[in-house]
Amino acid sequence: MAWRSRPNRPELDATKVPTPIDIAWSAGVYEGEGTARLCGRGKRSLAVSVPQKDPEILYTLRDLFGGSVNPPSGGNPCYKWDICGDRARIFISLIYSFLSSKRRAQVDGTDALEFLRGTFPEGLSIEDLAFHLAAFYDEKRSNTWRGENRSEIRKANYRKRKAEDPDFLARLVAKNREWKAKQVVNTDGTDKP
Repeated sequence: MAWRSRPNRPELDATKVPTPIDIAWSAGVYEGEGTARLCGRGKRSLAVSVPQKDPEILYTLRDLFGGSVNPPSGGNPCYKWDICGDRARIFISLIYSFLSSKRRAQVDGTDALEFLRGTFPEGLSIEDLAFHLAAFYDEKRSNTWRGENRSEIRKANYRKRKAEDPDFLARLVAKNREWKAKQVVNTDGTDKP
């Protein structure tokens, strides 16, 4: 059975388990055409893409690692395999030892392997990598929120900023008034002054 990432998008999960030969082959495909970039809110998520004119190898990548194959669009004649989040981190971790130093430097720039905490990914199985991811997220959650309620943290940050900056409250009130003025619309469709 292939590794499952998260229950919210099971259609993006892999349908096969990659062998060491599959992983090395995938690294070659990624080396030639692939890209890794940060995406999402706060640039905290990872996205990996591989474009090809012939989608056959992209479907193989999808079957081995999950993700989706998208048809050509916008005048671009290439199909594109996309994989994001945990699936992308697992994929990059599996192929990392096969990549050139230039590609490794690009991956290192995205902090894709941050969840391994300095451990080199060579020889780690998909289950090992998934375990490292889960432990990383558990630690992040406990360090970030320390068991406190999010609204309490927001209130504490608000009080801190208010104490440090005497003009903070005045700017906040002016910003809220400006925002509300833009939101209010007359029945004739014009903005109120």
